[in-house]
Amino acid sequence: MNTKPSELLISFLSLFGRRYSGDSNASSEVINEDDSFYVNMTTEDLLQPGHVVKERWKVVKKIGGGGFGEIYEGLDLVTKELVALKLESAKQAKQVLKMEVAVLKKLQGREHVCRFIGCGRNDRFNYVVMQLQGKNLAELRRSQPRGAYSLSTTLRLGLQILKAIESIHEVGFLHRDIKPSNFSMGRLSHNCRNVYMLDFGLARQYVTATGEVRPPRAAAGFRGTVRYASINAHRNKEMGRHDDLWSLFYMLVEFVNGQLPWRKIKDKEQVGLMKEKYDHRLLLKHLPSDFRQFLDHIYSLDY
Repeated sequence: MNTKPSELLISFLSLFGRRYSGDSNASSEVINEDDSFYVNMTTEDLLQPGHVVKERWKVVKKIGGGGFGEIYEGLDLVTKELVALKLESAKQAKQVLKMEVAVLKKLQGREHVCRFIGCGRNDRFNYVVMQLQGKNLAELRRSQPRGAYSLSTTLRLGLQILKAIESIHEVGFLHRDIKPSNFSMGRLSHNCRNVYMLDFGLARQYVTATGEVRPPRAAAGFRGTVRYASINAHRNKEMGRHDDLWSLFYMLVEFVNGQLPWRKIKDKEQVGLMKEKYDHRLLLKHLPSDFRQFLDHIYSLDY
């Protein structure tokens, strides 16, 4: 079914308007973009090809890594399916897989979330096993002729990403690291058009056990990725649902334009100042004028 960009935009804006129409909200780490999908193995890696975790998951190859851990493609020796194995060293100071597992379990059954398969720990590492997906949206964008998606593709992706963000907010968590490399397309014929949200290691519960919004902390520290972080995040303020939406906004602009004005700047403070001074309406010159509704609305949110 071919859907016109105008119809996709209406769907996107109407969904956004329904979900975010005025509800009220509730040490620093900077993650640099690392969108490499196939990664050279080294002797320092936690696992090597052929290693079997818990007598069930056999390592095929390393497919990713960053400040918080390593990701491997593995073979489930029971089901014979390919899986993703995500590991963190048991020795590292900042442990994030516990949060990853907690949020992933809460989101099971949602359309844009990977299937949870298992988790565990030993004296060397903690791990979680989940459904393996295809390439992430950062890789796919860079492979396009202009390094950008068409408007219709951007809106199709944006609609699914918005639904994914909505799903994590519905279970009481903020993602806090919304960026293209944290969304992947399905890798099989039946799900290759479906977008999946990844990496919940920086998630935070924004509601209490009774469903009340947690009061903001005076200083929360920076969380996220500099290129896509909200101004609020740059100010080290407590993040709310609108901060995930600001990151989505920056993603959509990059999808269409192929870049953001601060893409070559590495310094977090400098990028934050640039975002504060920049007229964000200028980012929309290649997007439909209706997209001002999205920008104006997230400007109006304070949660």
